[in-house]
Amino acid sequence: MWKRLRSRLVTILRRNFVAGLLVFVPVGFTLFGVMWILDQLDSLVLPRIFRALGLETGPPRFAGVLVTIGAILFVGLLTRSFLGRWVLSAWERVIDRVPIARSLYSVLKQFMQAVVGEGAYGESFQRVVIIEYPRQGLYSYAFVTGRAELEDSGPLLKVFVSSTPNPTTGYYLLVPENDAIDTDLSVEEAFRLIVSAGIAEPERPQAALRAAGAP
Repeated sequence: MWKRLRSRLVTILRRNFVAGLLVFVPVGFTLFGVMWILDQLDSLVLPRIFRALGLETGPPRFAGVLVTIGAILFVGLLTRSFLGRWVLSAWERVIDRVPIARSLYSVLKQFMQAVVGEGAYGESFQRVVIIEYPRQGLYSYAFVTGRAELEDSGPLLKVFVSSTPNPTTGYYLLVPENDAIDTDLSVEEAFRLIVSAGIAEPERPQAALRAAGAP
């Protein structure tokens, strides 16, 4: 009798623990991530202003978030004006004279334009394809960024293969166009799929593969 009660109690506790774990982990890590982002935004601009003014008391918590968002909006508004474009052009001329900073700024600018879909590189990620990578028999999602031609070779696609879970890192490859399998995934869906390591499947998880005729 006592063994049966103990076994039943252990079963109930295990089920409740697993049920709580399934809720606690995603909710907890989501809140932790949001709070981390808010903390970074909070300490980005306003505390520096307080220190520059020599104020001993710090700003109210999360007031810096509003200031940072306001600063981003102001910079965006400014860069759309004639004066802002002139200042940005002058900044880029200066940064172009510093070798390491020039490369870093150029890469970050182009990548952000490609991800956000604005600017000269706003349409850089043209579509999502599937390629055999890193070896034959293994497949990876890749973002098409353009076309290339090599002597004695057919048309090639310039593709970017993102890493998991950080999609800002990855590999640049030249792939024969005939070896790339088209999908109907959007860039946003593909990014979400890569960041989640395949867990966040699109609403039609197999539609893209079947439509493309993939194995």
